[in-house]
Amino acid sequence: MRKVLVVDDEKWIRRGLIQLIPWERFGLELAGEAADGQDGYELALAVKPDLLFLDMRMPGLEGKELLGKLHRELPELITIVVSGYSDFEYTKEAIRHRAFDYLLKPVKKEELAAVLEKAIAELELRAERRSSASGTGGAEGDWLRGALTKRAGGEAADEGEAKPPADWIEGECVVFVAQEDAFRDEAPDGAVLAEAVRGRLAQSRAFHFGGGWSFALTPGPDGRAELVGAIGSRRLLAGELDRLLAEIRACLGESAGAECSLGASRAASLLPRDLQAACRAAREALGSRRLNEAGRLVLAGGDARPGAADLPPYPQDREAALLLALQMGGEQAVYEQFRQFLAAIASDEATVEGMQRSAAMLVHSIEKQLQRSGASLENACGRSPLAYSELLRQRNDRASAGELFEREILPGALAQGSRAGGKQGERLVREVQRLVEAHYDQALSIQQIAESRFVNADYLSRLFKKTTGHTFVDYLTDYRIHKSIELMKVPAYKNYEIARMVGYDDYRYFSQIFKKKTGKTIGEYRGRTECASP
Repeated sequence: MRKVLVVDDEKWIRRGLIQLIPWERFGLELAGEAADGQDGYELALAVKPDLLFLDMRMPGLEGKELLGKLHRELPELITIVVSGYSDFEYTKEAIRHRAFDYLLKPVKKEELAAVLEKAIAELELRAERRSSASGTGGAEGDWLRGALTKRAGGEAADEGEAKPPADWIEGECVVFVAQEDAFRDEAPDGAVLAEAVRGRLAQSRAFHFGGGWSFALTPGPDGRAELVGAIGSRRLLAGELDRLLAEIRACLGESAGAECSLGASRAASLLPRDLQAACRAAREALGSRRLNEAGRLVLAGGDARPGAADLPPYPQDREAALLLALQMGGEQAVYEQFRQFLAAIASDEATVEGMQRSAAMLVHSIEKQLQRSGASLENACGRSPLAYSELLRQRNDRASAGELFEREILPGALAQGSRAGGKQGERLVREVQRLVEAHYDQALSIQQIAESRFVNADYLSRLFKKTTGHTFVDYLTDYRIHKSIELMKVPAYKNYEIARMVGYDDYRYFSQIFKKKTGKTIGEYRGRTECASP
């Protein structure tokens, strides 16, 4: 899988782009996202992505500066500039700093796909050149595995490790990918499943395509818990192919002792790049399986399956509520908010790929929040966001994805967040208290203060209540009443003057608040303390 980094100061632009990218189709995975140039630079050096999507104008380090620095540090990096500025000067800057291509906001799906096709072709061409220069080939033995893992162009079909055996029946070839419908740690090894299917197919060869067909099987070449296979014949008739694939799916289910689904590509050539594209198409078809479906045979380009436009939007509000709960440090609230988030991304109608993508986006959001307090998922849980994204790509059901969060990610994030955030929270609340003490005579609101400190207003409000035992409004009101009582000791001050001096322009409202807080009218209080009445 090739790694992608997205750098843009607007979160909704980053999220929109992440949802638009056809990840499975191009064999891509999200390595991270950053909201400013400096963070983007440091993250790029850490994760070394293959592709970078970059906004030209950002705080911290502008796009043109970042392009120049990354060209020196990561010369192989392919950068695609995404900008809302059509001005030719920005285009020239991108070209001058050797950006690979340039997209204008709002990014269109078709334009993005076209640019990605060019970028992937360029990456494959570079890999082919490196391979030719080194004079080395892939692993010997399994030609299908060699073809699927070969990061080169079509010429690799001439190399032994990626070339089918002499008795392979050429004509049409279909690639299939099979997985259990629910992830299990104790699932049978891919090699064991391959051997079981190999035996069944050898026995039934004469019953399909008149006996004139070939097959190859290999465990998932990139470590996934799956079986990948290729079927070749002079002509793969649809009805016969469906029966053969159904037999393979049934055999896998029997061998694994669990329901399995299978995705299959359209016909492809035997060139490694075409086999790789066919494998991606089969995985994409498998990823389009809805979570409430089991034992499915899904053909690429077959039954209408949900596309990106049909999928529910990313639940930004649920994510925000979960991140807020993590900031507050309440364990019960965190798990409750997470279950609501999971219900939103993993409904019965959601697809496997959609759930996995949204879960990976949440991982990166948690990482960004931890980083703001000087922490990280790697420190908290022992794994990087990229490692968790890879683990989530193996979780193809709601329960296993939720379990990964509830057993590892959330406990670690809670513990790290409470360690890093406790003292910071106390300092922030004390800062708010000092602000009240200095400016109680002015119009103050928790929203205004939160915005000035770049924190969530709801989070600050809850943090203030948790730390002081009072809401912000009650604390401000109590302090104003306290100051008004001090001022009432000065006979020269009129009641309405005191009201204004403590932040109340409406004297009538002030008198109501005063009685509510003290149990006495202003006149009664001043009379009791032998202060002069107005």
